[in-house]
Amino acid sequence: MTKNVVETDNVVEMLVRESNLTLRQLEAVIFYYSNIDRKIIKDGYVEFKGEKVPKGAFFRILNQAKANIRKAFVTLLIMAYLGLIDINQLNVIMQLNGIMMQLKDREGRVSEELLNAFMEKIKTTIDFRKRVK
Repeated sequence: MTKNVVETDNVVEMLVRESNLTLRQLEAVIFYYSNIDRKIIKDGYVEFKGEKVPKGAFFRILNQAKANIRKAFVTLLIMAYLGLIDINQLNVIMQLNGIMMQLKDREGRVSEELLNAFMEKIKTTIDFRKRVK
């Protein structure tokens, strides 16, 4: 994964806006996993995005990101367990993941129109059932 994927990939940019991760948290996760086999702490600092960030601050951001990711999964599990989303919605989520992988493999930026349609599909898939009056 390239270092500036967050800055150059408009699919990632759109998804981050709709996620419970901040841009900084996502960048920390990408940096951490891209450097998993390397020592990233030097003299109490992490060289992150061209800056020396105190290791405590970096790992606080990283741990917040990991907690947000875990909570997102647990939220889906709770919703499924309580019957608030059904197996068909979970299947559509997996199909959307497949579509995202196809978008990732495309050359160049994805059109705004396609991104908006994709986002609308996400919103309608993860929607609560309508109340019967």
